[in-house]
Amino acid sequence: MRIALIILLSLFSSLAAEDYTVHEFGNSQHGRIENLLEQPLRIRITDSFNRPVAGVAVEFEITSDGGTLAYPFEGENPMILEGDTVSGAFSTVLISTNDDGYAAISVRLGSSTSNNKVNSRIFLPDGTMERVHFSALAVDLQNIIFQILGGLAIFLLGMKMMSESLQTVAGNKMRSLLKKITSNRILGLMAGALMTAVIQSSSATSVIAVSFVNSGLIVLRQAVGVIIGANIGTTITGQLIAFKLTHYALPMVAIGFAFYAFARTRRIQFWGKVIVGLGLIFLGMTLMKDVLGPLKTSMAVQNFFMTFSTNPLLAILAGTLITSIIQSSSATVGLTMTLAGAGLIDLQGAFYLVLGDNIGTTITAQLSAIGASRTAKQAAMAHTLFNVIGAIYMGLLISNSSGFVLNFVRSTSGDQLRQVANAHSMFNIFNALLFLPLVPFLARLCQFIIPDRKEDKGDEIELILDDNLLDSPALAIDNLEREMVKMAVYAEATVNGAISCFFKGYPKSGKIMSMEDIVDYMQRDLTIYASKLFQRDLDRSQSLKLPVLIHTINDLERISDHAVNIVEARNRISGNAKMEDGELTEAAVLASEIVTKMLHSTRISLESHEREASQAVLALESRLNRVDEDARISYTDCLTRKGQDGLKRLTLLDFINYCERIGDHLTNIAQSLIGGGVWQGTDDIH
Repeated sequence: MRIALIILLSLFSSLAAEDYTVHEFGNSQHGRIENLLEQPLRIRITDSFNRPVAGVAVEFEITSDGGTLAYPFEGENPMILEGDTVSGAFSTVLISTNDDGYAAISVRLGSSTSNNKVNSRIFLPDGTMERVHFSALAVDLQNIIFQILGGLAIFLLGMKMMSESLQTVAGNKMRSLLKKITSNRILGLMAGALMTAVIQSSSATSVIAVSFVNSGLIVLRQAVGVIIGANIGTTITGQLIAFKLTHYALPMVAIGFAFYAFARTRRIQFWGKVIVGLGLIFLGMTLMKDVLGPLKTSMAVQNFFMTFSTNPLLAILAGTLITSIIQSSSATVGLTMTLAGAGLIDLQGAFYLVLGDNIGTTITAQLSAIGASRTAKQAAMAHTLFNVIGAIYMGLLISNSSGFVLNFVRSTSGDQLRQVANAHSMFNIFNALLFLPLVPFLARLCQFIIPDRKEDKGDEIELILDDNLLDSPALAIDNLEREMVKMAVYAEATVNGAISCFFKGYPKSGKIMSMEDIVDYMQRDLTIYASKLFQRDLDRSQSLKLPVLIHTINDLERISDHAVNIVEARNRISGNAKMEDGELTEAAVLASEIVTKMLHSTRISLESHEREASQAVLALESRLNRVDEDARISYTDCLTRKGQDGLKRLTLLDFINYCERIGDHLTNIAQSLIGGGVWQGTDDIH
């Protein structure tokens, strides 16, 4: 019995001694390109009693391009199977474990950012073989920085090119769409979503909404509906990116350039720029993904990015700051999707970044509201509150990585890019539907935070020329026309005041001079705004329309100049100019009445583009010309036949002449409006 037990124990010991364990050390390191790893790659063999096993053959083979195995080695009887012994660069080395059970090799990293992979095969004493796979990241920090910045710049350039071109192509439709918005918040939401989907920029839509509130075209509640809809429309970009069309980036650029370079019409050229912009978006993403992809093997990089999942405040803040800096929520979403696609962040971390992106995009509207009316500031505040409140409650809902919300998003797709895009879409749609019934409450809350304040500005007329609309030339031209009407109203009041001053002596000449100065300031501001528009990409109709607007602005300024001439003529006479009977007095009164009607019809024509009003101006101008001709004949007759002379008659003739010159400028405006408001290549300014 004892002998049998000894035999069993001996057999058990023999079997146990053949149970080997392979230990690995130095995996997942990173280092600078073309340098040795800080620690060698090590294999240690132990038996079942954790005793080192010597003499075990270990083969190391590097399988990636660029990196090499190198001295120093650790172990016994090293044998170079493949490599250059002179340069010390090897691809395959066989080493036996030493007395401590170790076999180790050094690795010189490659010359570019990449994963240097080393496979090892361990030939155990029991005749079996095990494999161990090592990975070491070669980091070219300068190239990483340059490629990320360059890829991001290309991405942003593509976004800007595509967005601006789409705004140019669709500008007139956007203007018509927003003007048709009613107090119905659902229509406002649909308009905002559609606009943003078309122009691919929620920031642009929000800025336009704030600008329209500032101009009085829409009220606060309508703007809130548009802004809520913009958040839905902006998700189209992420869904587009998730289709993974990166392989077609360069063909898109080539096709778009061909349209742009060889098309005969400006509209097709703009569509070419849209395609180029889309290609640049995918090209920028490809560059960033290529350089970020290898980084996921670095434990340090993984730990850095995974903090977003465990620290939601940090992730939301990061998304907010990035979007605030680059002024593009679509770009931040694209960058987030790139990080997720490279495996650097999980869905939860990406969702937090998206929430921060939604907050950051409100900065653009806040900047556009600086110096604007309080109603415009309230609209910008509504945008901020809407996104901040949404980010807070959604951040709490996704705090559990295995909760319902994140699991639902994961169930929509197995692709990480699509999951991020879906998370972005679902959050913005849900947030919009949640806030839609609360639009009146949100508007009142903004009015409470930024209360209305009435300011007495006297007779001053303030022009609202929003530089934020310059990226949408159609809307900027609409803004220019709208403010030009204000100038026409003030020029009309200046002339009417001058006529009253001439005949009655009031208002005083100083008042008219001050009003003319204001018209001059208006001309300056409107002309500067128009010159800024000339620096933008304009389609043919816009390029032809701007010179006409500038001519109209100049005509209005010259009209106010003649109002000053009328006041100066008044200084040559005293009393009521209508008291004295005579043909010239009657002609002067008739000329003033005709000019007053022409001014009124011109203003109506500029406001509503009514063709009948412009035609009425032309008909009145013919009458005014006859009055002027008859007055000259009458004055000549007084000098020659009747032998009469006098300063008052000459002053009346000058007044009639000034009225006729005003009529000429009003005729220029009417003719341009009848001609469609586009440049005909002639100069009719008198």
